[in-house]
Amino acid sequence: MIRIVITTLIALLLVSCDIQHKSDGSDIELAAVNGENIRSHIEILAADDMQGREAGTAGYDKAAAYVASMYRDLGLEPLNDRGDYFQPIEFLETRLQLDSADLVFHRGDETINLILADDYVRAGGYGPANETVTAPLVFAGHGITAPEYDHNDFDGVDVDGKILLVLSGAPPGFDTDQRAFYSSGLTKRNTAARLGAVGLVTVRTPVDQQRQPWDRFVSGLGTTGMRWIDANGQPHHGFPELIGTATLSESGANNLFEFSKHDLNGLFESHAAGKTGSFDMGLTASFAATSAQRTVRSANVLGMLRGSDPVLQNEYVVFTAHLDHLGIRPGDDGDEIHNGAYDNAAGVAVMLEVAKAMTHMEAGPKRSIIFAAVTAEEKGLQGSGFFANNPPVPVEDIVANINIDMPYLAFPVSDIEAFGAEHSTLLAAIEWATGQTGMELTQDPMPERVRFVRSDQFSFVQQGVPALAFKAGSLSSDPAIDGTAMLKDFLENHYHRGSDDLDLKFNAEGAERFSKTALLLGLYVADHDARPEWNDGDFFGDRFSR
Repeated sequence: MIRIVITTLIALLLVSCDIQHKSDGSDIELAAVNGENIRSHIEILAADDMQGREAGTAGYDKAAAYVASMYRDLGLEPLNDRGDYFQPIEFLETRLQLDSADLVFHRGDETINLILADDYVRAGGYGPANETVTAPLVFAGHGITAPEYDHNDFDGVDVDGKILLVLSGAPPGFDTDQRAFYSSGLTKRNTAARLGAVGLVTVRTPVDQQRQPWDRFVSGLGTTGMRWIDANGQPHHGFPELIGTATLSESGANNLFEFSKHDLNGLFESHAAGKTGSFDMGLTASFAATSAQRTVRSANVLGMLRGSDPVLQNEYVVFTAHLDHLGIRPGDDGDEIHNGAYDNAAGVAVMLEVAKAMTHMEAGPKRSIIFAAVTAEEKGLQGSGFFANNPPVPVEDIVANINIDMPYLAFPVSDIEAFGAEHSTLLAAIEWATGQTGMELTQDPMPERVRFVRSDQFSFVQQGVPALAFKAGSLSSDPAIDGTAMLKDFLENHYHRGSDDLDLKFNAEGAERFSKTALLLGLYVADHDARPEWNDGDFFGDRFSR
């Protein structure tokens, strides 16, 4: 009875807010959302026979075929001339051959060898399969140039032809938005390559060491990396000029700095206080590695619900959820299949339920809605990056991206975290949607993790499209359930592990409320005459907006 009253109230609020969706009289667009349907999708996508859905594998292709079949059943339109739902992508896949990796530092006649896995990790390269480089080592702060802070880690130091040694993250005085952007590996690699560096070695700060212990960080060593191949036949953001790349463990950094006779702890203290200073390390670094490379193919799965308004149907709201996960790799307790039940079978399942609800509406959304199950997110946002750079519709007509990634639905979640909403008028949309479903809107509780730039919405931001990450929070509507503790347990013990599987708890009530809020958010953006806009003076808007 309570649920019926709430649904009726939402229907009245929809009308009062001029969201004119008439159904069969029972507000079917909300009633169509069913938590058990979401669970059924998760059970299929996270089953062992999907083999962890790693991009470029048969397991991923099987999952993509399932999503395409759901689009077909819902009557969504394909977005290509072939009449299927796939956006095929060609990737260069690379894997470091572990026994080939060598990292040596020289000072005069003295040398020190670092040990792979114990002291450092590196990935396969996207240039020649066999790579070697020897060059002077230069410490360059955080490896950042930020004009708005009058911050330049390269001031007074020549880095052309050098290997850079940089601290992870960004200076403590940076605001959250700037920290997110400048901390990203892509930003730092772009800067290093532009300045003529031939390598980039990262020393993790104590903050990052605490955030992600080395045993978790090193777990990806020897796995494949992927970059989509552009129109010139080159791997996009492959940075083949950066041959000497590595991330050092705590022991590796200590060994290096002891060898160089520089004070690492003093350096940490200096940069924690916001001071900068770059200098020649007085060392030469030699890197060698061989990568096993091949071309592989994987596809985004795209379907469109055409808008009901003859004018606004030529504008598009894009829902995204990454379909891929980690595939098969050594895991805890011998569990090698990384099923990715919550990361991100759950996000795809929610997106499918939103799509179903919208197709059940008598008067559909005014703008067209594209549903994109994207590939290779776990390889560095590759599938969404390809979509945003090669969209099936004009990018200037994409008004917003709503990205659903890893909603943890193990308890009756009662709040939403919307990373990035504060940058644009999408904030009003999410405030309205959460208000209708009675969910709280919670600010990012962990801004230091800079999650806004770490999932697929950032691919759209870089093309000037207002976007947000639509996340389930940690509050529980049942006071007997500690949602914060449950989410913490998931992140510490199951995230990116084999145990993110179907044995984890699932709560249909929380899944329904979360999905209904996503649905209403999409309808708000699709139906308002004004398209979302970046806020005046917003950092991301000013940097990327068209």
